[in-house]
Amino acid sequence: MLKISTARNEITPTDKFMPCYLCGHAIRTELSTGIMDPLWVSAMVLDVEDTKMLWVTIELIGLEKKFTDRLREYVSNKYHVDFNLINISYIHSHSAPEYSYDNIFGLDTKAKEGYPEYIMDKTLKTIDECFNGEFKEVKAYGNTVSIEGCYSNRNGLDKPCDKDVITVEFRDNDKVVGGLCNFTCHSTILGPQNLLVSSDLAGYVARACEKAWGVYPLVCIGAAGDMSNRLYRKGNDLNELNRVGKEMMDQVFNDNYHPVELEIKKPVVKAYRFNETYLPDYQKKKEQYDTIVDRINNARNFDEKKIYTSALAVATKGLKCEPFTLDLNCAYVDMGDLRYFVVPAELFSRFGVRIKEAMGAKCSILWGYCNYSVGYLGNIEDYGNSFETSSSDIPCGTTEKIVDEIVTMIKKEEVFEC
Repeated sequence: MLKISTARNEITPTDKFMPCYLCGHAIRTELSTGIMDPLWVSAMVLDVEDTKMLWVTIELIGLEKKFTDRLREYVSNKYHVDFNLINISYIHSHSAPEYSYDNIFGLDTKAKEGYPEYIMDKTLKTIDECFNGEFKEVKAYGNTVSIEGCYSNRNGLDKPCDKDVITVEFRDNDKVVGGLCNFTCHSTILGPQNLLVSSDLAGYVARACEKAWGVYPLVCIGAAGDMSNRLYRKGNDLNELNRVGKEMMDQVFNDNYHPVELEIKKPVVKAYRFNETYLPDYQKKKEQYDTIVDRINNARNFDEKKIYTSALAVATKGLKCEPFTLDLNCAYVDMGDLRYFVVPAELFSRFGVRIKEAMGAKCSILWGYCNYSVGYLGNIEDYGNSFETSSSDIPCGTTEKIVDEIVTMIKKEEVFEC
């Protein structure tokens, strides 16, 4: 038996939290000028044969590990939920407010005083409402469609990518009472020129699902480390967001949209951890820095200047050559016809496809940007040549090693019931 409860609360910055800095582009240092669309924290508790799971989506660019650890420990202790069945994810919009007092680029554009605490309070409230709300018995239905003409691997149209949009409806008879949408693309249609608070593409997708279903869904982003609409882009404003969003969701909710019923079973969980510490070499870090400066000076367009300005901010911090620990805590959850893998990173899309293929379910979801982030996990061939890995402290080939271990773990026939 599957039962769910849902809740959501608005986290749009207003009053004392405005104007605020927007997070995601080192080249943008101005304060926001208003609100384009509201931001939400949404939660769903699933009860599968008396085993509870919590899924949360917070409409921000990211979350600190200490923030999500506190939330997960709260849920685990108060509601007796397995730590690996608690997902606190974020949509990675680059037009959402700064969420931390420590800017990711080391700049002074930090969170507005009190906003991180406001987010924590709203999230705790939403979680409590979810656990204490009405649980409805439901059946799950899944659908997968491959999107064309909207986004791709942003480092080349000829490179591997993941264009699948996966929707999961939870229905009480014929009524949708909860939903999830998983797609693999950066929410970066709005450029650094935008100074309005927005959930960007992820928010558009959520509102399109709400229009189709009658309920606001959770949105989870896949292995989108190298995925965006850059190579299809016709602008970087609201008009472009509406154009891409409409074209994308028209392909999802069309005449061929017929979700199939999913048999949901008690979750089986396998945990995976990769932990290694690296000591960066100053000469190599200086070479990284100089290469990025050269790319900024010779940028062919604003997009190149924009992305490498962010890479330069990271490379500047890297010149300190402080020890770096890659601590990656992942979870594979098998629920029968629905299986998902949680990875707290910006994984490149080819690896997400490989992991989904290894899961081999009717509905296999790669859930990235979840619980925290270790940054980009890129591939050998593009290492150092793509801006995502141009300032990385993670040695070339590490991602391949990690994904090999993950795939082996998924395929290994062991049982770990909650």
